[in-house]
Amino acid sequence: MSILREDYRHSASRANAFIDSPAHWIITELFNYKEPANARMLMGLAAEEAAHEGLKGDTEDLIRSYAESAFRRMFAEANDTKTDDERIECEELHWCQEIAVNFVNSLKEFGEVISYQNEKIVSQDTLKFPIKCITDFEFKDVIIDTKATAYLKRLKSGKLDANWYPKDSDIRQQLLYKRIYNKPTMLLYSSAKDQEAIDMLDRTADIDLIQVFHTMEYICSIAKTKEEVVKMFPLNVDNFRWGKGMTDIKKFATDVWNAVWKT
Repeated sequence: MSILREDYRHSASRANAFIDSPAHWIITELFNYKEPANARMLMGLAAEEAAHEGLKGDTEDLIRSYAESAFRRMFAEANDTKTDDERIECEELHWCQEIAVNFVNSLKEFGEVISYQNEKIVSQDTLKFPIKCITDFEFKDVIIDTKATAYLKRLKSGKLDANWYPKDSDIRQQLLYKRIYNKPTMLLYSSAKDQEAIDMLDRTADIDLIQVFHTMEYICSIAKTKEEVVKMFPLNVDNFRWGKGMTDIKKFATDVWNAVWKT
């Protein structure tokens, strides 16, 4: 028996969330807390969508137009507003346009796109729940995951600061995909002014995501209720996933932990 819902699917993002903050995973997966995507998240999604369109051979100006339209649509949907809402006029709206152009300029070197945002669900003999993978851009010889960012931190030598990039969570995800798809994977980081491609050759994950999947399943098999899982972990919101200040998700989590411990 497990307290996870029947349609639960393991994923790299869920495992990375559990690694970063078990409490955050508990709130979102066991208590079904949902929050709208923020502008930084939408920046990446809009840039990817525009890049996919732009790879068909469009001009840079048209790619920027795709990105702007995608960002406005996604922001409006996430915040239940209109596409001309003044809140949309943020720096991410402008950054995503240049990031989309950067993505296209790099990705077109790999040839024809075989699949985009391709979902694959696979079973693993030792796991109760299947693994869900969604790849960004698949080419004949490689799968590339695009990552939009505000800026890339570099050393004076010009090299990426290894303390920032590639992120451990991104490496874990790509090595999982490499294992499942049996195909080389790469990361493509881009800001509005800079970009860097990173392959997964000779890289190893600091934490095996398959083991994390097992941990999550084990916890949810020995606990009879989600409240028992809450009692297994302290509420630590010192992580980027919780946002800055007293966010709604922090308030929700605090109420849950206080209710469980009756404090």
